Amino acid sequence: MSDENIVAALTDNGQGDRFELLEKVLAESLFFETLEEERARSGKEKPDFLVAVKPNLSMMLRRDDVGVYTDPFLVIHLLRLLLKRGYTRLCVVESQNLYGNWFEKRGVAPVGARAGYLDESVLESWRGEGRWDIRVRGGGVDALVPLVDLTLEPAEYDIEGMGRAEVGKTWAEADFRISFAKAKSHFYSYYTLAVKNVYGCLPHQDKVTHYHCKRRVTPWTARLVKAFPVHFSIIDAVTGADGWMGVKIKAVAKKPHTIIAGRDILAVDRAGAALMGHKAEKSPIHRELASIMPEKPYRLVGNAAPFKPWRTIPAIFVWIVVLIESSAWVMDYAGALATGGYDACFPHKRMETSWWKRLLYMATAPVNLALDWRYLTVLFRKLLFFRKIRRRFDDLPMIAGSRYITERLAYLSSSDAALLKSLLDKGLKGPVSLSGHYFFSGGGEFAFPALLFITNIAVSEILNHIYEKRLSLTTFAGELSLLQSLEPCIFGRDSRYAYCYE
Repeated sequence: MSDENIVAALTDNGQGDRFELLEKVLAESLFFETLEEERARSGKEKPDFLVAVKPNLSMMLRRDDVGVYTDPFLVIHLLRLLLKRGYTRLCVVESQNLYGNWFEKRGVAPVGARAGYLDESVLESWRGEGRWDIRVRGGGVDALVPLVDLTLEPAEYDIEGMGRAEVGKTWAEADFRISFAKAKSHFYSYYTLAVKNVYGCLPHQDKVTHYHCKRRVTPWTARLVKAFPVHFSIIDAVTGADGWMGVKIKAVAKKPHTIIAGRDILAVDRAGAALMGHKAEKSPIHRELASIMPEKPYRLVGNAAPFKPWRTIPAIFVWIVVLIESSAWVMDYAGALATGGYDACFPHKRMETSWWKRLLYMATAPVNLALDWRYLTVLFRKLLFFRKIRRRFDDLPMIAGSRYITERLAYLSSSDAALLKSLLDKGLKGPVSLSGHYFFSGGGEFAFPALLFITNIAVSEILNHIYEKRLSLTTFAGELSLLQSLEPCIFGRDSRYAYCYE
């Protein structure tokens, strides 16, 4: 393999599917060549070579905030590609974070279940386990890949400049480490990409207390990357989150339709930051890492263009966070208030439901909304969607008569609706299960590359609801076709996904 340092940044401009885009980016950035080179250097055979993938997962508070966390179906597709190449010792790793201070059930497995890695039944059956298997099926593979909670497996290692330090064991001992990050803004480092994503391999759940206040997030993250090098970095910018709350809340996401990848984590972050309108040095974590791991020249390939529009973080917000960083109490309290909405699957802890906290939540809600007011467009579109269907009750008694079905149909774009109709025409037999963008029903396998993974989940819920209620799929298919005929524009244009506007 050439020693040339390549970063690939490709966009399909919304014209293709993101799984093909991922495959193209991996090819352009020499992913499998890099993987094979590292395996050969290790002297291990493929079944013994441990590949660890670190997505951005724990920042998922609400499933609909698709701009905030790595697309789980892209991660599952990467696992599928690795399995096809004979790499069978795989794992997905993540640690718990500050959300565990405020919400129940914030273990990695329940969050992974809500995000789409695991069946949602895990939310009820989870009893604190640190590992839960992701079933990766479709495209000729069928395997179990563990989702590992690094918070529950801390191990001490000697780290240069930091002494003895705890790191998630699976990440530290992997033969090949992949940072699969999300492109989004951040009120501490202006942006967060592949380097900042590795911060999630530090195991403590209360990261503000343990790393921001006591040990400083910047040197710890940089030293962690140097001690346990990331062999390949991928940035999911198919959707992204900008603005001051992009790190936490972004149902109204940007859609750059872009994926960035390369073997040099600093080069990948520099390329990603440039597309977001930043110089990489604005991030203190990037500066720190570059001071101990000098940057190398790289060649950028691909057709990606700067993300426009993209709202950067005002410096005043970063300065405020830096000023209050030393106080864990202030950071925790401010973080709780700035969280905004929450997912009912992760209820507030009792201490977060006091009258005083409730009052402060309500008081800060208008501020959060004012700084991300376009969320109102999502609510308005949803209202119009429901009203249009309700008007057609006589023509569409099954769809209009079920709030459950109607709420989930709102996630579909026009191309998603056509894809669903095609799937129904093929004939489904029995309940539907998901593995990434593949549906399985009655022994059949169906690829369903919807524009958003939450659309896949919504469609699977609709189909399973129909089976559970003993309703007719034929009737549903007929009403879906009639709905498209009666209301041609009811489903979101492909350039404006439901729940995900530019």
